[in-house]
Amino acid sequence: MPFYADAGPRRVRQVTGDLLLVVGVLAAGWLGRTVRAAVAALADPALSFAAGATGLAQRLRDAGEQAGDTPLVGDELARPLDAASSSAGSLAAAGREQAGAVQDLARTLGLATALIPIALLLLLWGLPRLRWLRRARSSRRLAATPGGDTLLALRALQGGPDAALLAVHPDPAAAWRAGDPAVVRALADLQLRSVGVTRRAAGTTGAVRADGGPRGAAPGR
Repeated sequence: MPFYADAGPRRVRQVTGDLLLVVGVLAAGWLGRTVRAAVAALADPALSFAAGATGLAQRLRDAGEQAGDTPLVGDELARPLDAASSSAGSLAAAGREQAGAVQDLARTLGLATALIPIALLLLLWGLPRLRWLRRARSSRRLAATPGGDTLLALRALQGGPDAALLAVHPDPAAAWRAGDPAVVRALADLQLRSVGVTRRAAGTTGAVRADGGPRGAAPGR
């Protein structure tokens, strides 16, 4: 099953729609990355604070170790330094936790910003394309049946533009009721073109003569 109409304005619209879909998906992806980067940047102060608190904790710990080597009063000197080092370490852990929460939020918002528009674009693009694929397949299969042209011509009479119908015959409905083979075929071709299907792609066999027999066959006697 071809994914595009065989020819005509419908094929141009389908190709244009596919290009716009690609552009829209790329734009949504770029927007999602931009939002993620903007929100993730809010974690930078927390990361800087955590890094500073970690460095302070390490310096206090080193100072406590050095103070602990002091004879007689080493333990008393080291105890407040160790407590301060522990507090600085807790602050560093809190800063890292806050930064992690902001980064998780950034990833969530980035994905939502990208995926929601992409899902809507695919829905708006996919439903019409699926409907067209079903209609085109039905028209191709119908055109390949012996009485398919008659039904396709009826569809053209029901929904075709007045100017196009009158271009086929001054009274296309009467000609169709009379079974005029040339009018029936012209109306069927009109319907196929409206769907974006050509006679060759529809898989029809040889053309029909005015007497109803296949082209190239001798008339019955």
